[in-house]
Amino acid sequence: MMRWLCLLLFGLILQTGVAAAETCTAQTTDFDFGSVSLRAGAVNQTSGSVKVTCTGGIISGVVRPYGICLTYGGGSANDGGSPPRRYMVGPGGSFLEYQLRQTSGGAPMTQIFVEVLMLLGNGSVTVPIYADVLSQSVQLPTGAYNASYASGGQNGVRMRVGVLSCNLLAQDQAAGGFAVRAQAASSCDVSTTALDFGNIPAQLTQPIDKTATVEVRCTGGTPYRVSLGLGGGPGVSDPAARKMRNLLSTLTYGLFQDPGRSQPWGDSLGNNVAGTGAGAAQVYTIYGRIFGNQTANIGTYTDNVVVTIAY
Repeated sequence: MMRWLCLLLFGLILQTGVAAAETCTAQTTDFDFGSVSLRAGAVNQTSGSVKVTCTGGIISGVVRPYGICLTYGGGSANDGGSPPRRYMVGPGGSFLEYQLRQTSGGAPMTQIFVEVLMLLGNGSVTVPIYADVLSQSVQLPTGAYNASYASGGQNGVRMRVGVLSCNLLAQDQAAGGFAVRAQAASSCDVSTTALDFGNIPAQLTQPIDKTATVEVRCTGGTPYRVSLGLGGGPGVSDPAARKMRNLLSTLTYGLFQDPGRSQPWGDSLGNNVAGTGAGAAQVYTIYGRIFGNQTANIGTYTDNVVVTIAY
C-alpha cells in the first residue's frame, strides 16, 4: 500500500509541472528599421527582443525550470526555404529582403531556446533579437515596406513548453505575433571611369581630347545633381582650367559637359549636371581637354577629381 501512495504522489508532481507550463506567454517586439537607404554598402540594422513569462504552482516552479522553444517561420512573405529568406512587401508588390538573427551578424534565426527558472511560481526571461535589411538596390521603389508574423502557423511564431527541455512533458502554446517595418528613402549610387589622356608630346601645339563616364543609379523619381570637384591643382577656381601635376610642373586641362567643350562641368549650381533617377543606370560622358600651347616635362601628370552626387 505504501508503494502505491509514493507512485501516486510522484505522478501528481509531474502533472502539476505540465499544468503550470500552460500559463507561459511569449511576446516579440516589433522591428522598425525607420528610414533605410538602398544604395550599395548601406547598413540598415535594428534590434528587438522576445520576453517569455511563466506562472505556475510554487512546488513545481521551485523544483523544475521550464524549457521553452520558440520557432520563427518566414513571416508573411518568404521563399519557403530553411532557413527562410524573409521579405517585406512594398509599393507595387516590391520585395525588400531582411533577416532576423539571434546574435548580431549571426546565422538566420529559426528557433530560440530559453530556460525560465521559477521563483515562488513566477519567472521570466528576455532574449535580444537582431534584424538587418539585406537588399541593396536602388531599383526598388521608395515608400513603406511591411511584414507580419501571426501567432502560430507555419510562417508565424510557435511556442513549445516542457520541463527542463521543450520536449519533456511538452505542450504547444500560443505566442504573440509582431510586425516588421521599413521606409525606403531615396538612394543613389555613383561610379566613374578614369580619364586617361595617354602619351602626349612635350610640345603641345593642339588640344588633346579624351572622355570618361559617370554612371548614376538612383531610385525612381529621385532628383539629383552630379558635381565634379576642382581637383588638387594649385590655385584652381575654374572647372575649365584645372591643373594636373608632375612634381612642380603642371598642365592645364578642363572637364566639360558637351562634346564641343563649351560647358564646363564643376561643383557649383550653375555648372553641375541635374537628372532624375530611373531605378537603372544613367550614364553621363565627361569630355576632357588638355589645352594646346603648353610645354610638358617628361613624367606622369595626375589629378584627383571628387565626384559628388546630391539628392
